[in-house]
Amino acid sequence: MSLIRYFFVFLEVSFLILGIYLPLAKMKEFWLFKSEFSILSISHQFLLNNELLLFFIVFFFGFVFPLIKIISRLLKLEMVTRFNLHRFSMIDVFLISLLVFIGKSSSFFEIQLGIGFYFLVLSVFIGYFFVIFEK
Repeated sequence: MSLIRYFFVFLEVSFLILGIYLPLAKMKEFWLFKSEFSILSISHQFLLNNELLLFFIVFFFGFVFPLIKIISRLLKLEMVTRFNLHRFSMIDVFLISLLVFIGKSSSFFEIQLGIGFYFLVLSVFIGYFFVIFEK
């Protein structure tokens, strides 16, 4: 494996971790209340509130599945690629996009994307870059 490939895998994992830790979005409700949230903080809140199914969905689809996808591509594990994990990983990006759409069409709250969202998107683009140029 070339040094450039290792560098891009390192970038992909780094951007994924930053995207999970840093705020995905900032929400203003009724122009008074502000809150920021990340995948890690959402998962933590679900775990504290005994919402185990929601914790599982957010944490595993937002972090574990993308990480497994990166590791399987790095190690060329054929068994993992048969399960089409790309369909399930990064579901959080879709949900945030839906939340932004709802926020833009509502007059009760306003959504602004945070830096974590952009790191997640960069991680996805680097992953797709590898899939395209690996073959």
